[in-house]
Amino acid sequence: MTYNVENLFDCADDSITHDEAFLPTSLRRWTAARYWHKLQAVSRAIAAVGGDRAPDFVALCEVENDSVMHDLTRRSSLRVARYNYLMTSSADPRGIDVALMYKPTTFRPLHHRALRLPQSEMPSGSYVRDVLYVSGQLHMGDTLDLFVCHLPSRLNGRKSLRLRRTVVEYVRQAIDSVCQVRKVPRIVVMGDFNDTPDSESLRPFSDNSGLVCITDNLGGSYRYKGKWEQIDHVYLSPSLVGGAGDGLRLSPRGAWIADDDLLTEPEPLYGGSRPYRTYNGVRYMGGTSDHLPVCFDLWFRW
Repeated sequence: MTYNVENLFDCADDSITHDEAFLPTSLRRWTAARYWHKLQAVSRAIAAVGGDRAPDFVALCEVENDSVMHDLTRRSSLRVARYNYLMTSSADPRGIDVALMYKPTTFRPLHHRALRLPQSEMPSGSYVRDVLYVSGQLHMGDTLDLFVCHLPSRLNGRKSLRLRRTVVEYVRQAIDSVCQVRKVPRIVVMGDFNDTPDSESLRPFSDNSGLVCITDNLGGSYRYKGKWEQIDHVYLSPSLVGGAGDGLRLSPRGAWIADDDLLTEPEPLYGGSRPYRTYNGVRYMGGTSDHLPVCFDLWFRW
């Protein structure tokens, strides 16, 4: 699954990042009680996706640091799943990063690194979050290459659009490098792309790298002004989608949005429902996230 968990900050002040909005003394009054409540809510959301078995991989966006990931995997109710994790340490001014949780009984990482866009590729004063690349071996012996992305937001209009397009092209080049050394590439690209699947910025994944977006027909993982949008995506290499023969494949269940009742609430202004978020501005709502989790199912055919 991939899940933007909406500002999962701890309560400690980091002197090298701008995390002042999420401290006990801030307008949001981000206290230890609220922090632990959110950790438990996120852990419930993750555990609920797999029914009687928690997901083997969980890509997370908007986690602050290693301390948060340690608390989530070792000190919340999710500790029984025995996840390990890898994460980035980006140049994001607020200090938010991406992470990949995995079950060591399913996956053994062989190599990982942060893909950081060169400063020369960015306009002056801009920044982008690092992309996490992890390569490893599944328990049945197949190699899986995973990319976890959180692309720039849409707040700055055309400037951020250009940045998203640049990051996608940078990741595409890394994907092409993987394809050159893998006899049968098995690639998963997932995360919050801040763009819909038909957007120009995301086309290099399908047009140039030949990846297949398996989330383009879902109902929406994020709601803005009453409109559901699909901005959280999963792209798979063709070897993982369809085809005959044995090996790792997308199951008939495919991809879906986890819209559990605990993750949504009524939308008073526009009607229907919306993600049950933690904050609305500085007002504490008590929910889990302003995004819904996106899930997909791979199976191994013998």
